Order: sequence, then C-alpha cells, then structure tokens
Amino acid sequence: MPQQVRFRKQAQTIEYSTNNKVAVGLGRGMVYREIYLRLKGAPTLAAAANTAANTQRGDEWGVIKKIELVANGTDVIKSLDGNALWWLDYFGYGVAPKITAGLGDAATVNPAFDSVLVLPLWLFRSVRPMDTALDARDLSSLELAITWGSFTDINSAATAWTTNPTVEVYSLESFNVSGPFTNWRVFAIEKEITATNPRFQIQLPVGKMFRGFMLNTTDAGVDVATILNNFKLISGSTVFTDLSVGADVLPQINLLRNGISRGWDATGGVFDKLRRGTPNSLGGWYFYDHVTDGMLTEAIDTLGFSEFIIEADVKVGAGSTKIIVYPMELVPVRGARA
Repeated sequence: MPQQVRFRKQAQTIEYSTNNKVAVGLGRGMVYREIYLRLKGAPTLAAAANTAANTQRGDEWGVIKKIELVANGTDVIKSLDGNALWWLDYFGYGVAPKITAGLGDAATVNPAFDSVLVLPLWLFRSVRPMDTALDARDLSSLELAITWGSFTDINSAATAWTTNPTVEVYSLESFNVSGPFTNWRVFAIEKEITATNPRFQIQLPVGKMFRGFMLNTTDAGVDVATILNNFKLISGSTVFTDLSVGADVLPQINLLRNGISRGWDATGGVFDKLRRGTPNSLGGWYFYDHVTDGMLTEAIDTLGFSEFIIEADVKVGAGSTKIIVYPMELVPVRGARA
C-alpha cells in the first residue's frame, strides 16, 4: 500500500489568555510533516497611533511569546517565539510569509490580522525530508503550547482587543510509512553582549548533529545589522566555518544559494522591507546552513566532542545588546542509514 497523506484541522483552537501559556493535545496516530498555525485577531487602536514606529518587533506575531511542541510531557522538540518562526519560514521556504497591510499604515482603525505560519517538522531543503518527520504513533502525549503576550506586543499604543486573538492548528500528516526517523529540534540560546569582543563565545550542546543555525542580533529590542561582524564554528583546533557577516558575505551566500527573494518598498525607498514594524529588519537576521547538498550526512556530528562553540566578532550597541542563536539540532538514529 502506498504512503497516504492527509491535511486536517486539529480538534482544538488555542484561545487567548493574557501573558499565560495555553496548551492543547495533538493527535498521535500518524507521522507529522508540518503543523500550520493560523493567527487571527484585532487590537483596539486609533488610526493615528497605528504607525510603523509603534508597531512592535514581530508585527502581529509579536503577541506569541513562545511556541512549544512537547512530546511525552517533557521532551521539547520545538521552542521559539512567533517572530522567530516567521523568519525561520522565510529562510526555509524562500518567500516572505504574509504581512498585514493595515498594520502600521497610519490609516486603519483596529487593524485585523489573519496570518498563517508553518511549524516544520520535516527538514526543508533536504534530499529526503521524510527522514526528519515526527513519528507520533508511539508517543504517550504530544502537546502544542502557546505563551501569549498582550495587545501592546503588537502596537505600543493599543488599548485593548477588539477581537481576542486565537490560533487555529492544522497539520500535514502521513501514514503507511516506516522509520527510523531523525528528530529535528529548534530552540533558542540567548546571550547578552556587554562589550565589543572579537572572540565572543557561545557554548553549544554536544552529542547531537547540527545542520546549521539561525541567528538574530538586537539592540534595545530592535533588529540591528551592525552587531555581528564575523561568524566562526569551532571545536578545539578544528574550524568548520569562518565567514564575514559585516561585509554581507554570509547573508548573500545564503540568499543566493537558496533563491530567497529580498524585499523593496518603492514608496519608502527602503531595501529589505519585509515586515510592517520599524523594529524589524532582515539585517539583524542570519541563516547559516552547513548542509549544501541536501544530504544530512554533511551535518556536523558532535558525538565525542568535548566542546562545540560559536565564536563571533561582535560589537556592543547603545542599549541592551543581544545575540539569539537558534540551532537546527538533529537527534539521529545512528547507524540506521548510510
């Protein structure tokens, strides 16, 4: 019998609860490829206050402070906020997800949003993405949890909700398929930069495999392109990569190789205008992919490593300067496949 696929809406919608976590259980009878999150709602906002400057980092997705996919009660498979998922989709699928035109236009009252992002379970840009699908059939539980913020996480001048936000959950699943499956995990490592440092180090976990990393640099809560100058990936005396970021080498390589389009706002004359709010900038986001041929055998296997380090040349900003690293970590079934 050939492999079967189905798209479906999960039984439960994740309802809004101010600054609280809300979790729903997901079905466990199949193998998950992707989960789709449909975010709907509308803040209460006067037209004059509905500006790009007041629109917060992440636009409407700023109201989602964390998305967590948890298996068996404790095994965290995905953990990132709504804004980071927007950028992960952009780099992974090669096109900017929908933005809400009425948000930040200085004309719309109570701008409503209805946006969709993909929470990928199988790994994009792979020769065999099914190898990294999530097999839910033997799990004791599978939960999707949303930690909500408030209306001011979308626009600083918002006063309430005209329509409370909700997240509808859809999924792409398959059955009549066998493993073994490598588990792809995404999580955030956040570090504060307190001084300019040509050898700022971020310790990474060892024992797993790493396909690559998404990185974000911010100053005072705003995406900034001038913080990260160089990116190294090292273990002991072995240097896996050493790329200039300040000279735009790493960003341009990734966009060109993967055919990712960049934005242009003809009205404002702003290059890379991909989001609505001014705190958002492509310049503060980077994607490093170590697997250039789509075969996961090119991923860095840290089994037996005593250390695995990102060494960055960084510059401190005027406010609270941070670098956030999102590893693409693979938990392999070693020896099962060549």
